[in-house]
Amino acid sequence: MNTINTPLGFDSSDKAKFRFHVLNVFYESGWKGAKLAFPHLSRPTLYRWKKIYEDSCKRLNSLLPKSTRPKQTRVMMTPLSLVLLIKSLREKYPRLGKVKVKRFIDEFCITSKIVPISVSTIGKVIKRHQMFFAGKHKGKKKLSMISKERIKLCPRPSDTKPGYIQLDGFKFYYLQKYYYFLTAVDIVTKQAWVKLVPTPASIHAASFLQEIISLSHYKVHTIQTDNGSEFAKYFEEAVKEARLPHLFSFPRHPKTNGFVERFNWTVQDEFLFSFEDLLLYPDDFQTELDTWLSWYNQKRPHQSLNYLTPEEYIQNMEGCLISR
Repeated sequence: MNTINTPLGFDSSDKAKFRFHVLNVFYESGWKGAKLAFPHLSRPTLYRWKKIYEDSCKRLNSLLPKSTRPKQTRVMMTPLSLVLLIKSLREKYPRLGKVKVKRFIDEFCITSKIVPISVSTIGKVIKRHQMFFAGKHKGKKKLSMISKERIKLCPRPSDTKPGYIQLDGFKFYYLQKYYYFLTAVDIVTKQAWVKLVPTPASIHAASFLQEIISLSHYKVHTIQTDNGSEFAKYFEEAVKEARLPHLFSFPRHPKTNGFVERFNWTVQDEFLFSFEDLLLYPDDFQTELDTWLSWYNQKRPHQSLNYLTPEEYIQNMEGCLISR
């Protein structure tokens, strides 16, 4: 029976309307008239409705049917030893169903001389105690203890000084295999770095950072990355060792790393699409990559630098500083 507990439920309850109709007949004609109109209605039932109705100051929603659920319900009593056995089996073999668990339960019950339980009872025990372990991690994922300083907008090149480095990485698919590259660019001078690495692991990113620091024309003062796993652990240790601030972009916000993201596409468009076949020959590929990177930094004009090369731009900046 559905129970409606709202005051407005009277209009949608046929049973409440019937009780109200019966009471109206009773008030007008008494018990004899109500009995003639409703032969199957008993006196105790009518007076029970009448008492409830009048005790509530004749509120219509008091005639709504109440829940018929028993106050005390049967509780399934399963021996603790069987519950623990089912749990141990499910933990060790998470895909072991209740029918297969039944066989082990029967063997245990015969040995222990206790009454075995049915397959349905085993299923209820599994559901009631949430014995579902398939696909769950054995341990909780450790939260990163690193306090990340995030930025929404990267500073303009005119608002900062050389040495502000953005780092990123990308993967390149060729002949059913992924190749991983780490990239970096100085947002002011546009001096850039790119390196082919075996895996996108933080230890390779840490080595890449050390190369950047040693090869940069200006002293590196800020590191900015996204939230990739390659920029954690060993990379973070390298950043701390170099005593550099590490800024992070917000998740799913590549515009914050716009300079290095643009360089990622340049590497693919101007180099990889032309020399991808050399990926099968690592030594030759590395030689061509070094040659292209030197050309990019020393001879390729950059529109953002007023068509100067990064090296020419750096020389002009140094000349301006000397003249001052």
